[in-house]
Amino acid sequence: MRKLLSLLLILFLYETLPAQDIPPGNPSLRVSIVSGYSIVFNFDDMDEYKNGIMNGPQSTFIRVGSITNWQLHFSADQDMFYGDNDPTNQMELNNVGVVVVSTGTNLDDGSNIINYAKTAPIALESNEVLLLTKGSETNKGYGIRNAFTLNWEMGTQRGNMKNLSILEQMIEADSYSVNIILTVSVIP
Repeated sequence: MRKLLSLLLILFLYETLPAQDIPPGNPSLRVSIVSGYSIVFNFDDMDEYKNGIMNGPQSTFIRVGSITNWQLHFSADQDMFYGDNDPTNQMELNNVGVVVVSTGTNLDDGSNIINYAKTAPIALESNEVLLLTKGSETNKGYGIRNAFTLNWEMGTQRGNMKNLSILEQMIEADSYSVNIILTVSVIP
């Protein structure tokens, strides 16, 4: 009988704006999830338990529109993954990481955007983690200027992710889910 470990990541958006700067209804700072609202990792092969699952179809495409400079953070809405079938089953958040690929015309080479998750994944935490911020120039823009693909991975032990495989952690077979919050905010 195969054990199946399943993980569901659901993305939420959160925008922070100084109330005195922007009147209600003004579309001056927006993050839009174009595709990839729910990400699912199904571990059903021994190789996946040993080496993790890199990207594949586990991607989220977003766009940030802003008339001012901005930054993007991500976080989980809880401090641990808990089993959906048995809440006593637990898994650390840092088993999940994200690599951000810029697909827009604002460059993520430090000129327009500093991309902290460009070359290695950044692990998920319950505290906000900075993914993208303004470079030496402006990162203002709409549409294709600020377009990004968030490539999710789990159990790969890359970057600052958990340095033990899912197998070595002896995580119980269950379905685990967490909400991921993307927060875009104005750079003060």
